[in-house]
Amino acid sequence: LCVSPGQLYGDILYFVTAARAGWAHSDPRPLYFWGYFVGLNALWLLVPALLLLDAGHQLATAQRGHDRPRHKGH
Repeated sequence: LCVSPGQLYGDILYFVTAARAGWAHSDPRPLYFWGYFVGLNALWLLVPALLLLDAGHQLATAQRGHDRPRHKGH
């Protein structure tokens, strides 16, 4: 939950700076560009995003369990 936003920020920054430079530091061949540069780096967007979603789901489940009224046994 704490590390994933930083990873997302770093990867977005990586893509944005490459785009602003006009992709000058990337190999122009389509297979390299789309397969390696975009495809493999997109995994580093997908993994932290999925981990954030899972953490949010786990937190919401825990909060619902905490908010549920407790029945007192006699």
